[in-house]
Amino acid sequence: MTIRKKTALAVACHGLLFSSPHGVSAATMEERMQAMERRLVEMETRLEQSENENTQLRKQIAAKTQETNPKNLPVATSDGEVKALNDKVATLEKKIEQDRKVTAEAAKNAPKVEIGNKGLVVKSADENYRLSLRAYAQADGNFFMDDSTGDAIPDKFSIRRARLTIDGTFFKWADFRFSPDFGQGNLRLFDAFADLHYFPYASLMAGKFRPPINGLERQQGAPNIAFVERALTQNLTPARDIGVMLHGQIPYPGYKTQYTILPVFKEFFGYELGVFNGARDGGNVDSERDDNKEFAGRLISHPFMHSGIPALEGLGINLAGSWGQPRGHSLNRLTSAGQQAFLNYNPNVTAFGDAYRITSGAYWYWGPFGLLTEYVISSQRLADGTRTRTARQDNTAWQVQTSYVLTGERNSFFGIKPARNFDPFAGTWGAFQIAARWGELDVDDDTFKHNGAFANPSTSASKATEWALGLNWYLNPNIKLMADYAQTYFDGGAARGRDRPTEKVFLTRFQYQF
Repeated sequence: MTIRKKTALAVACHGLLFSSPHGVSAATMEERMQAMERRLVEMETRLEQSENENTQLRKQIAAKTQETNPKNLPVATSDGEVKALNDKVATLEKKIEQDRKVTAEAAKNAPKVEIGNKGLVVKSADENYRLSLRAYAQADGNFFMDDSTGDAIPDKFSIRRARLTIDGTFFKWADFRFSPDFGQGNLRLFDAFADLHYFPYASLMAGKFRPPINGLERQQGAPNIAFVERALTQNLTPARDIGVMLHGQIPYPGYKTQYTILPVFKEFFGYELGVFNGARDGGNVDSERDDNKEFAGRLISHPFMHSGIPALEGLGINLAGSWGQPRGHSLNRLTSAGQQAFLNYNPNVTAFGDAYRITSGAYWYWGPFGLLTEYVISSQRLADGTRTRTARQDNTAWQVQTSYVLTGERNSFFGIKPARNFDPFAGTWGAFQIAARWGELDVDDDTFKHNGAFANPSTSASKATEWALGLNWYLNPNIKLMADYAQTYFDGGAARGRDRPTEKVFLTRFQYQF
């Protein structure tokens, strides 16, 4: 690509990104781009003409000299003629040099445009401003294997998630993210926050984002989880909350922190401490129902990072907690791997009074092997619609999952990158991963006291136990195919004290991200 074409593209991007957005139509932007390109064409044409004139002039001088003095003998030449020719040559050379500087300066100050498997990224020349556009979609299939209960659950295809993520940077140290989701036929806002990270060890985030209390598996981005659906533990922590959070990362001595938007801890030690509206278990809310706020914090560490012990460098330890006093917050249902509710609270039942959560967990990745485990306690006070009947509910959940990359790639909390992308003609097939999981969620028996004032024991189970097996195929960094089989056993949840039928579900996912 010529200098003119590169510069035209860069200046066009500059006009799109940094011009005032008020009152500027698409046609006007197109006219500006065309005008800028015409100007660059004229500049290049002038440069070429100047160089041609200079070359022709030198040829004329050489020809005249050869004609009048073929043997290169000393001749008497008019001083005025020589001076005029020299002046003309000097003027043309100065003009050429000036045009070259203008063209080089325009290219130097133009924004940088990058496009690849991590999306579209546009940066200013000094990299103080940045805009990133990414997206992913997950097309799922849920097939229930045993529908003999008379309340058959329909098999279905669905768009589980279709999420657009826009990240940006202002003035080098102020980042933002905006992330709406269009999955399942609904528009929901998952992330909308700004992060001031002038000091990497003490950054300030405000808006809607993952709170510190959510578990380890919720900290993984949805494209990176090892199973189609997260474990039962996800029922006892919120997905998103709105608030303000101080967070920071402290590197291993002698190393420098590498900042990433959203607290994705990859350093020796990290922390989060914030104040939030107080979303309830499994919640993703955008409104507040009382003046009371929830306090939440997290500590996470990779104690063997840079220790020189390869087998332990991928060990991460997590501990988080929250405390609040909700006053009438609505409660979310608890769901299985097949996304079927196995506990529904009665209408008008709310969380009212002291509430706290504790999450602990660890993960360990070494070569192709991976292990993740976590334990969650969620304690809250339930109240019926009249608030005359209350009960303390202490729910607990845990899970253990392990995975192995059959093709030998490095396993990671943040996903897998195939060493060789899918290309059958070249004899490469991408990366394959197998996974297994076991978990349990125990609902406090007091949930069903007062003759089922909070939840009906004939339709809601008091315990769920799940195991699952999964196979994942990474064709390349952008396309992933998943297939899981999961069984969930229930205690209670059926009429006359019987157990709800076992859920047997085969889950598939076609995921593509950009």
